[in-house]
Order: sequence, then C-alpha cells, then structure tokens
Amino acid sequence: MNDIIHIKSINEAHASLGLPAPKHPLISVHNDEDTLNKELFAGRRFTSDMYMIMFKDNISGSLGYGRNSYDFQHGTLVFVGPGQVITIPSMDVMANSKGWSMSFHPDLIRKSHLGEIIDEYSFFSYEVNEALHLSKDEQDYILEVVNQIKKEYSQNIDKHSQRLIISNLELLLNYCTRFYDRQFYTRTNFNKDFVVQYDRILKDYFPQGPTY
Repeated sequence: MNDIIHIKSINEAHASLGLPAPKHPLISVHNDEDTLNKELFAGRRFTSDMYMIMFKDNISGSLGYGRNSYDFQHGTLVFVGPGQVITIPSMDVMANSKGWSMSFHPDLIRKSHLGEIIDEYSFFSYEVNEALHLSKDEQDYILEVVNQIKKEYSQNIDKHSQRLIISNLELLLNYCTRFYDRQFYTRTNFNKDFVVQYDRILKDYFPQGPTY
C-alpha cells in the first residue's frame, strides 16, 4: 500500500475514479460527489502527468504535497504540477468532501501561448507551500470560468474549441494569480498593522527620554 499511484492520462484518471469516459482526452472537470472510488486514493500517495486544480469545501484535514502539507479550509484551491507527489487524506476526511477537480494534460497547451508561459504560474510549484483560500465572491468568479471550460469541451468539438478552452484556462490561472497576490498582500498589511500596534503599546508603556 506504500506504492505511489501514477496516473498517465485523463482516460486513466476517469477509470481509476470510477467516472464515465471523459468528453475530451486532454482536459476534464469532475465533482467530488461523482467520484465512486475514493477509497482507492484515500491515505495514498499519487502522482500524474497532468496539471491539477482542486477546489475543496466542507473538509477538515491536510493534503501532503512533497515534503509540505496544505491545510484545508472552506473554499480552498490547491494546485499540483505534473510529476509532483501528493498524499490524499484518509477516507474519514474524504468521505464528506465537496468540491471539484480539474485536470489538463500538457499536450493541451503545448503549442499555445499558455504553454510558453505556464511556468510563470508559480503556484504549480513545490516552492509555494500554502493553498489559496477564496472568499465567496472569488469562488463564484473561479466557478464561472470553470463551468465555461466544461461547457466548451462538452459540446461538439470544432476548429475553435481548442483556442477557446485554452483562453478560458489562461483566464482562470490569471484570476488565481490575482487572488494569490491578494492573499499575501492582505497578510502583509495585517502583519504591518500588528507591528505598528505593538510599537505603539511599547511607546505608551515606557517613558520617553531620560528620567532623573
């Protein structure tokens, strides 16, 4: 049971999760509630050849990511790059999880502008050691774009489909970049406010200048 599960394709991912055959060979979105084989992955380590974006809600626990871990909160977005190892929480944690997962193979974007700049989205890297925690409005923005991607690949594929899917995918990643920046900016300002408040307390407590 300590072996790492390796998923090579969207088709293989759907088969492993007990999902119907994918509508597109290189990209897929599925809801946690539709996953039939959660016990296969619960408590296990796995890796894949794909990029993954996972939205988790109504779940309390952590997901191992390399040597780090992500703590789940309500409205948590987690990013995983190809070849990176993650450890799924136990079945007790996974049983009531709500959310969705998107997977896309690098071949989808290989000859596109997004393929050229994908490494600039650093949240797919091990270097980022925390998940993205979304507000309700931010969740709505993200879900709207995800649903547009799903709608596009679910209909009849034509010569415009690939470009529209990739364009919406790039829009999704740009929103995520903005929200990550917001998360770090808010925390930085909070820390600054705390330091200023602490400094003010010290100045009020200790007398200014020499006392004789």
